Amino acid sequence: MITIQIQNKEVKVQGTFNMGYMGVYKDDDISLGAGDSLEDIKLWNILSNNLDMEHCTNEDIARFLTDYFNEFEKKIQQNSKQVNDNFLINVFSNMADCGLAFWENEKITIQDKLPDDPEEEVYQPYWEEMDEILTEYDDVPNDGSLKKTDVEALIRKNFPMLDLDALLTSIEPECLNLDDGCICFQCFDNFDFDHKIMCAAYDELDENLAFSDWHNF
Repeated sequence: MITIQIQNKEVKVQGTFNMGYMGVYKDDDISLGAGDSLEDIKLWNILSNNLDMEHCTNEDIARFLTDYFNEFEKKIQQNSKQVNDNFLINVFSNMADCGLAFWENEKITIQDKLPDDPEEEVYQPYWEEMDEILTEYDDVPNDGSLKKTDVEALIRKNFPMLDLDALLTSIEPECLNLDDGCICFQCFDNFDFDHKIMCAAYDELDENLAFSDWHNF
């Protein structure tokens, strides 16, 4: 949970925000409005739609935003399966698109599961399948309103040579921005080899938990 305070027109966020596989963000990792001034924040739609902005105090605003974003985190936790799967399909699609040879890093490779010719046999059999699954998650709600493919189970089945657990535990949160009706996260993996799988991996989630602005590298 987080607490938002407004003191002397300065906005401060304290606490933690759990984004599932994308990491747990803490204190200085979390910003409100990406450096927007208090006056800019007061123009947010989520405030004008819920508060009487002419008469409310800074304490009222801070209290509302604290409750709003804690509910946002709660919604992510309640729908963690689809949120995590959306993150995974984005990451794995990037890996497949560029043919990233993750098997060159022994820390995330299960060697006895590697095929004879990994460059030809790791991604190619599942290329079209992954593209089809991506459409299930691209800018589509992850709030449980739609039934979707279990991406993690599929990756574990079709890519047994990838140590997915090692990859997930390598993820480090970088920054989290709480904004007007959305949140934006950025994270990376801490593996030390030439081609990182996640390098400033970024996306924006709206109130329906749809991912809408994926960037990596």
